[in-house]
Amino acid sequence: MFENIEVTQMFEGQVHERQQFTVNIQGSDYTGIFHDGEIHWFNPHPKNKLEEQHISSVESKVHDLLMNHHIKD
Repeated sequence: MFENIEVTQMFEGQVHERQQFTVNIQGSDYTGIFHDGEIHWFNPHPKNKLEEQHISSVESKVHDLLMNHHIKD
């Protein structure tokens, strides 16, 4: 599905603290923010190259990974 995922904190310790993540899908890096249980993609959005079903599957895996590793949203 995706080759790796990197998670970093944005605005750590501030009101607008968020988790930023980068995933490599089929050789392309895509970045987004995870907040309030939702994924918000930066540009380029994976929908430009991937089918909706594949994107939904990736989002599900990213969501599960972030929630199961006790990373607060």
